[in-house]
Amino acid sequence: MQLRTGKSGAARLTGAILAGGFSRRLGQDKAALQLGGKPLTLWVNEALAPLVTISWLITNQPLAHLAFGLPLMTDLRPFQGPAGGLITALFSARTPWVLAAAVDNPFLAPALLAALAARAGHTSRPAVVCRSPRGLEPFPGLYSVRLLPALQNFLQTDRRPTRFLEVCRPQILSETEVLALDPEGRSFFNLNTPWDLHRAEAWLAGTGSLRDSSGRVGNPGSTSGD
Repeated sequence: MQLRTGKSGAARLTGAILAGGFSRRLGQDKAALQLGGKPLTLWVNEALAPLVTISWLITNQPLAHLAFGLPLMTDLRPFQGPAGGLITALFSARTPWVLAAAVDNPFLAPALLAALAARAGHTSRPAVVCRSPRGLEPFPGLYSVRLLPALQNFLQTDRRPTRFLEVCRPQILSETEVLALDPEGRSFFNLNTPWDLHRAEAWLAGTGSLRDSSGRVGNPGSTSGD
């Protein structure tokens, strides 16, 4: 498959849409879930597309996701949550960096994604992630393919992406930087439950907020892998 090239002509970033979770709380396949008449997968793909050379949907159900028309990768480490999906992306990428997002993050802010992508090749750290009011956010995030051995070793004892960030010591976009790029914090809204779907639909219709009862966007403590 031919890679797209950006304005500079350099194929530097692979997009990875992580869709290997169980969707226990939602009760249906998140990748195919319709929001505003469009599957969550396509919400995420459309946000990543301007910044990457190719976007892969990384999934445990490739046959169920053929209709999206995206390149599919089957998890090398299935049922390991988003960390397992990230391993697949790092292993398969033909570019030095992977821009990864969870399939349940439909409202990725273009300015925030662009800021992450801009760090590729301009940081000595092996990853770039954001800090939100709830802490470090693994996704969306920028990951170097050289992290593959460290992530493989990490999965021997743990599978939480937030804990992996403690191991890999990423560059961090501060809360202040993130707020300027995504004032509503919409990039970190995880659609995990039927109530989250209701909130997302209301927000699209202009009749509600993405914030939960605590005033925070998304689901506190979520790792985008449920």
